[in-house]
Amino acid sequence: MKRILTTLSILLALSLNLHAEKMEMIDTNGTHYNVIAEGDDIKIEGMEGKVVFLEFFGLKCPACKKEMPHLINLQKKYPNKLKIMAIEVQKNDNDPINAFKKLHGINYTTFSNFDVGFVVRYIANKSNWQGVIPFIIAIDSKGKVQFSQAGIIDEETLEKHVENFSK
Repeated sequence: MKRILTTLSILLALSLNLHAEKMEMIDTNGTHYNVIAEGDDIKIEGMEGKVVFLEFFGLKCPACKKEMPHLINLQKKYPNKLKIMAIEVQKNDNDPINAFKKLHGINYTTFSNFDVGFVVRYIANKSNWQGVIPFIIAIDSKGKVQFSQAGIIDEETLEKHVENFSK
């Protein structure tokens, strides 16, 4: 009986490990990021110990443009605690995104949906995201998703999350 329980425990552990999603993101400058997602964890290589805001945005989104100054300020204020990674989900390629980034003084990492499709699909499935932007996923410094929310979030609230999730 003990042998059967041990075997079942090993099989269960192996099957749970098979559910981890391994993905890759390539930013608009060509930098590659490995991503491992499992349950409520999204771990991005190189972001260990940092709070990560994954932001879904669009170049033609007025609400996104309204939220951008908050993100720019927070990235500037917390360069060692926070990493903002913004995914453009309105099907633009790198060149228009980089031009937009330069025009608006964006100081955080940007991605084209074309280079992170599996990550967007994974998050959409897990969070029931319906395409509303801006949409943010907050990941704490240990890689655990703390919340996801559509719509503009004020800078003060985002700053509190940086402080709380970096512990």
